[in-house]
Amino acid sequence: MFSQQSTKTVHKSRIPLFASAFIISLGYVVVQLDVTIVNVALPTLSHVFNADVSVLQWIPDAYVIVFAALLLAAGGLGDKYGNRTVNLAGIALFLLASVLCACSSSVESMIFARIAQGVGAALIVPSSLALLSAVCGDNPVQRTRAIGWWSAIGGIISAAGPFIGGLVLEHLSWQVIFLINVPICLAGGVLTVLFIETPTAHRGQNIDTKGILLFVIASFTMIYSMIAFGKNFALTHSELIFFALSLLALFTLTRHIQTNDRAFLPKSLIKNSIFSLSLLLAAMMNFAFYGSIFLLTLYFQDYRGFSPLMTGLALLTFTIIALANALSSSLSARLGVRRTLILGLLIATANYLILAVLTHVNADYITFVCFLFLMPIGGGIATPTLIATFLHHAPPGKTATASAAINAMRQTGAAMGIALLGLLVTGSHFPIGVGATAGFALAALVMLSAAVIAGRLA
Repeated sequence: MFSQQSTKTVHKSRIPLFASAFIISLGYVVVQLDVTIVNVALPTLSHVFNADVSVLQWIPDAYVIVFAALLLAAGGLGDKYGNRTVNLAGIALFLLASVLCACSSSVESMIFARIAQGVGAALIVPSSLALLSAVCGDNPVQRTRAIGWWSAIGGIISAAGPFIGGLVLEHLSWQVIFLINVPICLAGGVLTVLFIETPTAHRGQNIDTKGILLFVIASFTMIYSMIAFGKNFALTHSELIFFALSLLALFTLTRHIQTNDRAFLPKSLIKNSIFSLSLLLAAMMNFAFYGSIFLLTLYFQDYRGFSPLMTGLALLTFTIIALANALSSSLSARLGVRRTLILGLLIATANYLILAVLTHVNADYITFVCFLFLMPIGGGIATPTLIATFLHHAPPGKTATASAAINAMRQTGAAMGIALLGLLVTGSHFPIGVGATAGFALAALVMLSAAVIAGRLA
């Protein structure tokens, strides 16, 4: 059954659970911050580097593509060499890459530094989730609570990124956007060394090199193709080759998992409905959420004429996700995992429908802000419960790989949402207002479908 399992195993760290979650989340903070904060700096960087928009767009895209593509490989490294070691390596690399970004003298050097940041981010995320799972022992309630805090911290920072970036650009310089990461990385690294113990169980696991390499190729080429398609509503010959390569790699990867008992995701695990459908739900939820943020940003600025600062202030309402994440563990304990997931997904469905109506009638700014408080609540309730339950069913010694798998699906879903829903607000085929309404309606349909899937989990 898809339900919580009772256990008396308790938090195993020397410090309180919240303190452990906070320390482990510091690396996740810089990862999430750099997903959103850089976007507001693109016009400034265009002037600084005298770069074309098509080239400049690779500053955010290079980070996202490398981050998503390498997540699973990083998870395998965590399972083999230890998640604390890999986490510290990721934090150190992210710190160095952030300094390189701030010191960039050309758009090419900036893109190279952003690629390095993406590698660091890939090392940080699955290892941080695995460390959180380790400090919670076998207690699913504590795991859900800790992941709720982890998600809340990342969600708040992600929502605040555009606003923080706007303030930095207005009062300081573009270099500070990247240098913000330095003290956070230093604090995360030092506190991890001092207070987070090294999990000793299940070290030295063999890495499925072939399977992970196929996944890296499939995810990299697929996300690259989706981003390219989302920009131009078409694919060039070279981009079509990338897309064909992604399908070939995906087919080969599927065959590899079906025929290899030592694949990074065993066939028996994929057949487990809790495990496999959780991956699908994770992708669907991020598809709707991040695609909708992209829709909302373009609708606000390009169609309604709201300033970037007004848009950033409106998105600050998403910090309410911290409350939803905190409620997730309590609701899961009272209602059970399945009902908590369905509740969160239905709330998300209703919210996207409301946004479809608001964009259709061109509601005023204040009305949007009032209803935007609702947007993160549904996903905020569902996400920690989904991730915690997914990790609870991961096989021994595969926690980092499992966390990498679900985060890879989340990143892929986000990329698909931005690319595909973004097509609706290009203004090329119909007005942006109509496209935004259609996009939010599609997001609602995706969330309703996810709720149906969650209800059929056994």
